[in-house]
Amino acid sequence: MEKSEYLIAVFDIGKTNKKFTIFTKNLKPIYSISTKIPEIKINGIICDNVEKITQWMKKVLNEVPNKDKIKAISITTFGATGVLLNENDNLAFPVVSYNHEVDPKIKRDFYQKFGSPEELYLETGTPPYGQLLNFGIQLYWHKVVRPQIYEKTKSIIYLPHYLSLKLCGNKAIETTCVGCHTYLYNIKKKSWSSVAEKLEVPQKSPPWLKPWSILGKEKTSGAIVTVGIHDSNASLLPLTLSMEVGNFALASTGTWCVFMFPKAPVSPNRNDVYHDVLYYIDAFDNPVRSARFKGGYEFDYYIDLFSKKYGKEKIDLSLDLDLDLWTKILEEKELFIIPTLCPGSGQFPNSKGKMIGEPKDFKTAYHVLNLSIAIQTYYALKYIMIGKSLSNFKLIVAGGFAKNPMYLKMVATILKDLEVYKAKYPDLTSLGTAITA
Repeated sequence: MEKSEYLIAVFDIGKTNKKFTIFTKNLKPIYSISTKIPEIKINGIICDNVEKITQWMKKVLNEVPNKDKIKAISITTFGATGVLLNENDNLAFPVVSYNHEVDPKIKRDFYQKFGSPEELYLETGTPPYGQLLNFGIQLYWHKVVRPQIYEKTKSIIYLPHYLSLKLCGNKAIETTCVGCHTYLYNIKKKSWSSVAEKLEVPQKSPPWLKPWSILGKEKTSGAIVTVGIHDSNASLLPLTLSMEVGNFALASTGTWCVFMFPKAPVSPNRNDVYHDVLYYIDAFDNPVRSARFKGGYEFDYYIDLFSKKYGKEKIDLSLDLDLDLWTKILEEKELFIIPTLCPGSGQFPNSKGKMIGEPKDFKTAYHVLNLSIAIQTYYALKYIMIGKSLSNFKLIVAGGFAKNPMYLKMVATILKDLEVYKAKYPDLTSLGTAITA
């Protein structure tokens, strides 16, 4: 490990993969480890295993080299995940995963009580999602199904803030998580929404701070602990600080491929509602017009399918574009992968994902898969870049698909007026989180 008297520790908590990275004060990564902690079921409810996550975090901080040089700790996690705390700041209920599904009647009653999906979208920039990806619906579910627990809940915070609480003993919230498709944030007033008010969320919320605010000190090392930040907004932060805002879009690619266009007008309209167009709130409280689809999930699903079908134990995902083969696929119009494997999400929420035709080998199938992801990318960008010319406009691709030359070349070809780049630093999420520290 490089010598430095001031180190920054970052925890990047994904759905399955949990990553720890140490940066120097000049934001150079010098150490990284990761682990997998999957979801668990508690009484039939899918939950995030926060007990095991916090145990792992504390173990890492205790065992990491040069731990005495760590002066600041910052945490980022996936969104759509809130935490209910009792009067002693312990869990009032397990941390429910956004992958859990509830009785459809709960959602019907929610929209009847709080407003239609279209009405709520115009206020909050939040589309209706499947499962519990709308945290406001989860809160309503708690209030209806377990009213005593909801009544006794003294604090509602979000996953990064909970993990920060576990490290330093203090709690707060910040906007990137509150505004992450929760129905709780009014994007025009930049304050609590009507849904939040009716659910009495403001009364159950601790102080509202910035992601970089000092929350306290880690109990054993004395390192500063910041409030925390939502992962997509962490990815966006390095670019908004270093590029001309309004002249680029970010493609943050992983399980979810999230496309963010800073400086797009805040103009939600009813046509956006069912195309997975949403407004995240960035670290500076600005609404960011965005679109997303579950591209990494679809990619992994089909890669697994193809590996079994074509007997490929070792998959070469660095395959480059074969222009002749791609041209042949396009001209023959016999092979295609239709989205969507996750109903209710993406730009084609009512489409049922399936393979059309029978590719003769893995290489052909791989071209067809990347074409499907590239076309979904085109539509995601089309929906967020309203009134913006693609000439001299940059698309910065970060995350998993930045390592995929075939995907990058297909996107650059389909969007021929757009300049496509892969992020110089591959892990923008951890970098952005380090910046907040």
